[in-house]
Amino acid sequence: MRVQSLRIVPNLRSSVVEEKPASQLVLFTSQLGDADAALLAAPGVRPFTWGGLPRAIRDPELELMEVAEPLWLGEWVRALRYVVLLRVVRAALPRRGRVAVATYAIENLDARERLSYRSLDARPLRGAVASRLLTAAVGMSLLLLDVVVYGTSGAAENYERVFGRFLRRTRSAVLPPRVDACRVCGPEVGRDARRDPTVLFLGAPSERKGFDVLMTAWERCGAHDRGWRLVVADPDGEADPDLPPGVSIRRRLPRGTVHELLRTSAVVAMPSVRLRRWREQIGLPLVEGLAHGCRVVTTTETGLAEDLRGHPLVTFTTPGDVESLAEGLRRAMEADGGGDAWGRAGWSKRDVVDWWLVEARRPADAAVR
Repeated sequence: MRVQSLRIVPNLRSSVVEEKPASQLVLFTSQLGDADAALLAAPGVRPFTWGGLPRAIRDPELELMEVAEPLWLGEWVRALRYVVLLRVVRAALPRRGRVAVATYAIENLDARERLSYRSLDARPLRGAVASRLLTAAVGMSLLLLDVVVYGTSGAAENYERVFGRFLRRTRSAVLPPRVDACRVCGPEVGRDARRDPTVLFLGAPSERKGFDVLMTAWERCGAHDRGWRLVVADPDGEADPDLPPGVSIRRRLPRGTVHELLRTSAVVAMPSVRLRRWREQIGLPLVEGLAHGCRVVTTTETGLAEDLRGHPLVTFTTPGDVESLAEGLRRAMEADGGGDAWGRAGWSKRDVVDWWLVEARRPADAAVR
């Protein structure tokens, strides 16, 4: 085995392999239900084992280890064990170079809120003290990181605001995800492809995804009377909510069918709202919609909001505001194009790994924040 980069990821999903550099080993700790089973057979993708980890760490070609981001606290606590093992094993081996520790951060919810204790809600003083201690402990643990890539400007601001003093020696960059043409469907999914008068909602019809607001806005914008329909692609729902005219739910669709819907739908709606202890990080429907040339109606709650200002296919609306969402839907449905949807800077996971490696190889005194 020859690895340049080792990734220990919480979940196996298609994006893990699609952008995986050939010189990278991926160890996954769990498998999502919608992951393509063929991914398990991909070279360099393996279930995590405590035996496999030391073997990877001992490899003389290993330069970088990526772990889950710190604000995913359960995964981060586990990751700290991997980092400690890395440091101990490499220090005990002769002629082994130093391995940099990296993370890809997208958490958009305020870090202090993310690290608050729900069980202490009834005791605000004790809860505030406990949260402050936990925030300080996480901040100290960030000193183990060598390189960080933020997937959104929102995530970068979040970490800098709360943990800036702990990240002064850590090399970082904001590299928003690339939203060029879907690599599964090919370049024919561009904006000139034939589009059905369909608004697509990807995900569970939940409060945090703004589903109730969307249903009211759908009726108010009069889309059904103009021949439009709204399709909800629910990955695992059971109940049948009351739906306005023109709205249908399709459940547990295979990935191929989801891609087909994205290729043919004109608009993707992702009207996320903020709840306590949850805020939209990136929003896979947003990225997938743009990758398929769809016009996207979303809210300013996504961490990508600042990175996508002025994008020709994106309409931002006020979170939770029915009138704003109805107007956004009308604008998106009346638009007849979107300009150059993919002529914007963006970075794949392969680019992120390359950036980490370049920065990790720089002398310590050459770091630039």
